[in-house]
Amino acid sequence: MPYGPAPAYAGFWSRLGGHLLDSLLGLVAFVPGTALIVASFVGGHDGLCRTVDNRVRTCRRPVGGLLALGILLLVVAAVAFVVFLVLRLGRTGQTPGRRMMGIKVVDKTTGQPIGGGRAFGRYLFAGFISGQVCNLGYLWMLWDAQKRTWHDMVVSSIVVRA
Repeated sequence: MPYGPAPAYAGFWSRLGGHLLDSLLGLVAFVPGTALIVASFVGGHDGLCRTVDNRVRTCRRPVGGLLALGILLLVVAAVAFVVFLVLRLGRTGQTPGRRMMGIKVVDKTTGQPIGGGRAFGRYLFAGFISGQVCNLGYLWMLWDAQKRTWHDMVVSSIVVRA
C-alpha cells in the first residue's frame, strides 16, 4: 500500500459534506428543465378531466411542447450530471464536492483513482443497495476500521484525505 501502514481515512462528516455539495451542484443542473415544466402549466389552459371515481372536474392542461421540452431537459441533465460525476471520480478520485471537502476516492491497494467503470459501479451500488436498508450501507463506515461503506467494499475503494 503506498500510504504506509495507515492512510488518513475520511470521516463521516467530510463524506456527507462532499455528497451534499455535489447534490447542490446537481440541483442547479435541473433548474432549466423544471422552469420549463412550470411554465408549461402556467401558460396552459383550464379543461375538463375525469377523476379516478369518474367525476368530471376542472384541471389545468399544460402546453405540450414546453412540457415535453422540460422533461427532455431533465433527462439530459440527469444523464449528463451522472456522467460528469462518474468521469471525475474515476479519473481524479474527486468530484467538485469531494474536492471542496478535501477528500478523494482511491483504490484500496494502489492508492490510485478507481477508473470510470468502478466509479459507475460504486454510484450504482450506492444508489440501489447502500441506502435501501435504513441507510445501513452508508452508516457502515462508522463501524469499519477503514471507514468503508458497502459501495466502497464492492469496488475495493477507500476514501482518504486529499
